[in-house]
Amino acid sequence: MAKKESKKTIITVIILALILVIIIVLINNFRQISQMKKELQKSAVKIGKEKITKININKADIETLSKLPGIGQVKANAIIDYRKNKGEFQSLTELTKVKGIGKKTLEKILPYLEMIGDSTSVKAFLSPDSLKTISRKININTASLPELISLPGIGEKKAQAIIEYRKKIGGFKNIEDIMKVRGIGEGIYTKIKDIIEISN
Repeated sequence: MAKKESKKTIITVIILALILVIIIVLINNFRQISQMKKELQKSAVKIGKEKITKININKADIETLSKLPGIGQVKANAIIDYRKNKGEFQSLTELTKVKGIGKKTLEKILPYLEMIGDSTSVKAFLSPDSLKTISRKININTASLPELISLPGIGEKKAQAIIEYRKKIGGFKNIEDIMKVRGIGEGIYTKIKDIIEISN
């Protein structure tokens, strides 16, 4: 009887010891994972705070361009291809002609770029309020992509949709027809109706 009791005690001690070992291993692993997370967060902060000095869009290499916010490898390649095919950028607004770079991306990267051409035209291009002072209306039947993008509430996708729609229907008959373009509702129309026109 005493032997059975001692066997039970030994088995209980062994089970408790195993449970204790498992708990210690789990705690240790949890600590290591927490430590790794902290180190990753620190390195992410360092990367985020990495300073990019102002760069010349006409001289920068692919590595420098890809570090710009919202650019990356693909868009950096597109910038270099554009430069090779069309020549140097005459203004920073011309960047919106590069595939994948719209007004929002240009706004993100502007603080990191050296100014090329007229800085006031870049600010006017990015600021929707500036269009209120423009004396010349934008003809929605002939306007280029950058001109359409300069309209309040119209980004690259909507500008492209306007161009595709007008090609399809053979030009807008009146300015209200712009609301037939996907993504352009009454709200956007109200913002732009006083600064757009159509060909006579």
